[in-house]
Amino acid sequence: MTDLERELLSAFESLQAAYEKQHQEWQSAYESFRACSGHEARQRALSAQVTRLSKQVNDLSEKVARWTPEGRK
Repeated sequence: MTDLERELLSAFESLQAAYEKQHQEWQSAYESFRACSGHEARQRALSAQVTRLSKQVNDLSEKVARWTPEGRK
């Protein structure tokens, strides 16, 4: 193997190692992004559910108030 071939092989191996590291970092970042997106979606769904339940509680409170002695005045 000539000096040039050794240098080219070394450069290729360095490039391959750098690519593999970058690819692993990208995969890790993507997985983190997916996890965050999933958490945000669940948080939005739970927030909407809490809003609906709060409205139901308020509606029921108003109905109960109309049927209590204080509400009939």
